[in-house]
Parts: sequence; C-alpha cells; structure tokens
Amino acid sequence: MKEKQAAVQTSEDIAKSIAEDIGTKAYYALLEEVYTTPKPGLVDLYSCGAHTDMNVQTFEKSAEALRPWFIRMAAQGYLLTCTREELFVEIRKTGILAEKAMFHATGNVNTHKGMIFTLGIFCAAAGRCMRDYGEIKLKTLIRTEQDMVSRILKKELEELQKTDEKATNGVRNLRAYGTTGIRGEALAGYPSVTEIALPVLADGLYKEKEWNRIKLQILFALMSRVQDSNILARKNPAVLYEVQVQSMKFLNEGGAYSEHALEKLYLMDAEYTGKNISAGGCADLLAVSVFLAMICKKIPQ
Repeated sequence: MKEKQAAVQTSEDIAKSIAEDIGTKAYYALLEEVYTTPKPGLVDLYSCGAHTDMNVQTFEKSAEALRPWFIRMAAQGYLLTCTREELFVEIRKTGILAEKAMFHATGNVNTHKGMIFTLGIFCAAAGRCMRDYGEIKLKTLIRTEQDMVSRILKKELEELQKTDEKATNGVRNLRAYGTTGIRGEALAGYPSVTEIALPVLADGLYKEKEWNRIKLQILFALMSRVQDSNILARKNPAVLYEVQVQSMKFLNEGGAYSEHALEKLYLMDAEYTGKNISAGGCADLLAVSVFLAMICKKIPQ
C-alpha cells in the first residue's frame, strides 16, 4: 500500500513539475514580448505606443496573474484522461477564470485576452505531448493543438458569420473582411509562427545576432505578411496594407540588424502612435514564437 502511495505521489510530482515548467515559460514569453524595444505603436520599455490605458507595468501584472492559470492548463493537458477535443473544452473553462484574473490585476484592461486563448491551447497541448510522448516536438505539438480545436473552431467560425450577438474585434473583422483571425491560425496550425516567425528566429540565432534585435526582426517579418486583427479593428485594410509595405521596406533595408534600425523604429513609433496604429496581433504571435522556441528547446534556456 505504501509503495502504491509513493508511486502516486511520484506521478503527481512529475505532473506538477512538468506543468510548472510549461506554464512558467508561457509567463516568460509574455515578458519577452513586452520587453522587446522599440516596437512601433506597441507597449514596450520605451513608450506605451498607441495605447493610453496600459504600460509595461500593466503587462507585468497581467503576466504574473496569468502564470498560475497557464500552469493549470498545462496540468490539465497532462492529467485529464479525455480526448483532445474534450481537453480544449475544459481549458476554455479555465481560460474564463484566467481572463477574470487578468482583468482584476490590470484594473479591467485587456492586455492578454488573445494570449489566454493561444498560450492556453499550447500549454495544454504541451502537457498532453509530455504525457503521450514524453517530449515536446514542434510537429507533434502542432498536430495535438489542431486535434484539440479543429471541429469546434470550424463550427464557431460558421456560426459567428450568421449570428448578431455582440461582436469582438475578431468577429467584426470576420464579418467585414472575411479574416478568420486567431481562430484561423489555430485551425491551420499557426503557420504565421511556424513558417514566418520561427525560421527568422532560427536564422538570427545562427548568425549570433543580439536577442532584442532578433525579436524585432521576427515582429517585422510578421507585420509584413500577417493580416493583423488589431490594425484592422482600429483602422482598415488600406492602413494594414500600408503597414505591410512599410514593414517589408524596413526588412529589405536590413531590418532590425541594420546600423540605423533603432533610429528608424523610434521614428516609426512616433508615427504609429500618432495614427493610432498597433500591430497587437503580430505582437501576440511574437510571444507565441518565443514560447514555442522555449518549450521545443530551440533557444538557450
């Protein structure tokens, strides 16, 4: 009997250790994003960008409040004996509680609602990968994530185009412009991360570039190609196209690795702040990229 109890305790300890590791990396990924500086129009160590209701400290409070919930979702992925789709249903319930914790910590400011969705999915998927395979590899992680969300999110996107319920920015974009936003990313296996961001990250590390500049290079690679939901919600497709063209021009001139890159970015920050432009969707994808790189051991810990 004592041996069985010891075995159970050991299993619980393993689950706790795995979940804490995964959830804590999600927390650090949020900080890595906000500390990336300078990000035009976005909150960073230099300015609040186009955001009047939040600053770095707001993001730090939010990340700290979300940390235990990311750990919980990773634990659910590891411990719950259910299908992957059922796991998604369960962690969405946890996500509602996480969202309440975020709003309480920030004074009702929405800092990381999208990250609760995406990093919550990936924390749970990572926990499930550790249970099923004993390791986390990018390909199996993405497949697990897609198994979790596929049927449910497809149905949601179909229904959201028909209903007249109160719409979020993502839903308004869907109805106005046909963009599927973060749900579309999840359904497709986050191609913006796997096909754009992570290759840029790997290239920067290979060339031994400075870490902050690598993250800026990732951000602009995303901004040059992603249909950023935050820009669409604040502005319109024409402005989004202008941002994409400007971002591509910045990259073609050497990007974040060029000699005068930071000077250009400070000027761009003033421009974007004045025009109320914020590539918040791309900033979220930057955080996701850092998280996936950490849990898949693609960057030094």
